[in-house]
Amino acid sequence: MPAIEPSALSDEQRVLDEHVRRMMDGLQTPFTSTDENGALIGPFPVMLRFPALARPLLEWFTTVTSGSVLATRVREVAILTIGSRYGAAYELYSHSRVALAVGLSESVVAGLAAGQRPSGLTSEELVAHDVAACLYAGAPLPGALYRCAVESFGEQGTAELVFLIAQYSSISVILNAFDVPLPTDAE
Repeated sequence: MPAIEPSALSDEQRVLDEHVRRMMDGLQTPFTSTDENGALIGPFPVMLRFPALARPLLEWFTTVTSGSVLATRVREVAILTIGSRYGAAYELYSHSRVALAVGLSESVVAGLAAGQRPSGLTSEELVAHDVAACLYAGAPLPGALYRCAVESFGEQGTAELVFLIAQYSSISVILNAFDVPLPTDAE
């Protein structure tokens, strides 16, 4: 699904485009999110084509990310774990760069992207990985793992982790359904 040049956006799309750009500016993203014409890429061309469906997803994203109690590295471990399970190329591309920028090592990022449980994760990062991997498998979260998550992140942080995993599962499905391509600077 090709990007939509800013000059070709409808009024409804333009409002959503502006919202996405404000979100991206606040995240200081170390990955390419626009093409050479300034059009949003990644999952955003899909979202712009279906603004009524995308608005609630983006509002959910904003709700989960604002006031986050989880450490950024923990979040990125969970996101990469989900992205690898779905094989969501753009998610792996973008969040591998974010993970490196927040201090995860290249070997850890490579392992997560390959679907592994790499050594070099902190105990909290291991819990985030295990929760994401377990939930991706479609089974209930075992009580012992849930208790580990609550001990590591508190109830609020555990809920945030679960919602983050659900959110990036949704993004992965969208990326895969519409076969979202990687930008030219992707490795």
